[in-house]
Amino acid sequence: MNINIKAEIESMKQWCLDNYDNGADTMVECWEDEDYEDLFTGEYASGKIADAWDTLKKIASIYEDRQADAKYYREYY
Repeated sequence: MNINIKAEIESMKQWCLDNYDNGADTMVECWEDEDYEDLFTGEYASGKIADAWDTLKKIASIYEDRQADAKYYREYY
């Protein structure tokens, strides 16, 4: 693994901890370093740091939306 990517992964993990209640809990609890690395080197990754961060934040947003939907349905159905 590229040393720059490894440093970014550590920053991403901290961001996820800081945003645990905003959709990043799944990443904190389930993701391994390889999952973060895929944001940089995966099949659809551009290899750009900014794009990897953007993808990470979009995934957290999707998780947050799903959690809100689940909470809504538990309360009203």
